[in-house]
Amino acid sequence: MKRFLAGLAAVFSLCLILAGCSDSSDSSSADSSTSVNAAAGSWDADGQPVNGGPQGADGSTGSNLTKDYCAHNQDPACPTGSYLGVHVAAHAKSGSWDANGNPVNGGPTGADGSTGNGLTQEYCARNEDPACPKGSYVGPNAIKNPDGSHSYVKCEGTVCTNPNHGGGEGTGAWDANGAAVNGGPTGADGSTGNGLTQEYCAQNEDPACPVGSYVGANAIQSPDGANRYVPCEGTICTNPNEGGGGAPDTEDAPAPETTETEGGS
Repeated sequence: MKRFLAGLAAVFSLCLILAGCSDSSDSSSADSSTSVNAAAGSWDADGQPVNGGPQGADGSTGSNLTKDYCAHNQDPACPTGSYLGVHVAAHAKSGSWDANGNPVNGGPTGADGSTGNGLTQEYCARNEDPACPKGSYVGPNAIKNPDGSHSYVKCEGTVCTNPNHGGGEGTGAWDANGAAVNGGPTGADGSTGNGLTQEYCAQNEDPACPVGSYVGANAIQSPDGANRYVPCEGTICTNPNEGGGGAPDTEDAPAPETTETEGGS
């Protein structure tokens, strides 16, 4: 009997040891999984980098770039598709430029990552300043693009001597409504005078359109008011009037006639 009880105790002890090992293994596995998940970079709700931020288009990690920086600066260290443009706010408190190039919430994030600089688009077009977004500098003689778009161009030839001309004879462009001026801009194949609209080029991969003008077959004009096209996705498509601003203005919309009014007329 003593031998039987001793054997039973040994078996019970072995079971406890095996159970302990199993728990330890499971715990270790869970910790490992948590560690892997925590190592993945991302942006938090305020657009600040977590674990170095998300992976860049060039495959780099740990760049510590903010969401605002990537929204306003074309940088290969930023994720693909994160660039929105200097006239678009990345979130409610984000800076940007309005349609007139004036700073909103301090203006877009500079190439050095600084925010709240309060610099105008005109200043950044004429001055090489790291507090301005990458690519915003044009030249000391930069003027607002005569085609009506939210961009600046160098003051050269008829663009400067006759800025109302729309870019000069033989210089094609798109006006503020996306219509072709002087045949429209030069195509990716070097062709000119195609007369293609900005909308057509945003929706069609055509070599007669400028490089980078194609967005997608469902492209629509950006609801934020910027002179560009964006994919028709989510509320941008289902409610294009929502855009980046406030609720659509309906004060001037005629009120429907009521039965009472009809009876009294």
